[in-house]
Amino acid sequence: MAATVVRNAFVYGSLLAPEVLTVLLQRVPRSSPAVVHDYHRYSIKNRIYPAVLPKKGDKVFGKVLFDLSEQELHILDRFEDIEYTKLIVSPLTLRAHENDSKVVDSAPNNEAQEINGVDTLENGLTLPNDQTGNMLLGNNTIEISPGHSVELGLATEVPAYMYIWAKQGDPDLFGDWDYELWRANHLQTFLRTDSGFSGSRSNSAS
Repeated sequence: MAATVVRNAFVYGSLLAPEVLTVLLQRVPRSSPAVVHDYHRYSIKNRIYPAVLPKKGDKVFGKVLFDLSEQELHILDRFEDIEYTKLIVSPLTLRAHENDSKVVDSAPNNEAQEINGVDTLENGLTLPNDQTGNMLLGNNTIEISPGHSVELGLATEVPAYMYIWAKQGDPDLFGDWDYELWRANHLQTFLRTDSGFSGSRSNSAS
């Protein structure tokens, strides 16, 4: 039986920003909001990007980027460099439903795709009042803007590469990493720094 070819990547840090994807890949791949269980997204002392390591009972929200080419996967490998280890995980893609349970946008053949029209989910799964890491999958309902809530249903499980921090037990890891805070304070500097990216260094865009 032939091995499954993985062309997807689960991203959880600066690669949530379409501007960063455009710099690296010259395009913004099709994507879906997703969650990986039993991992935690940490801040790193004196760095602006995050690290992910296993943590039982926790979860990391991010995106699955679909149908990446070999060249694009190679670019991500070089970008992450030796600080990260690549492994295959099984993110659960998320589909949004309006209050009447109508699917906002779902792909044919049960294939998850980007949720158009739900900007706060599409752009890094950021919710009002810093609720990004506090979405409760038990009742599956969250408010994404005043008077507008969506029901998040667990959809398709897909294979995807994920980059995790190579240094287990690193004392420089702490707390949580906030995408919106990074976007507000560091995105423009990040883009200027990496506009000439050649793959020779890592800025941890996962």
